[in-house]
Amino acid sequence: MAAEIRVPKLGMSALEVVLSEWMHADGERVAKGDVIYLVETDKTTTEIEAQASGVIRQMGIEGATYRVGDLIGTIE
Repeated sequence: MAAEIRVPKLGMSALEVVLSEWMHADGERVAKGDVIYLVETDKTTTEIEAQASGVIRQMGIEGATYRVGDLIGTIE
C-alpha cells in the first residue's frame, strides 16, 4: 500500500506553502527519514522527510502553491 505524501501543517498561520524543490527524482528509491522535498512559507523554508521507504511518485509541481493537507505524491 502506498504512503501518501501530503503537505504538512508547519505553523499556526501557514495555510499554504510553495513546493520549492523535490530532492529525489520521480521513480527514485527513498528511505524513511530522507529529506524528500522543500517547502517555503512567507517566513521559512522547511525540509520534509519521508515517512516510509520505497519508490517516490511525484504529483506536486515545483514552484506551485499547495494548501495544508494537499496530496503531492506517494511512496510505493
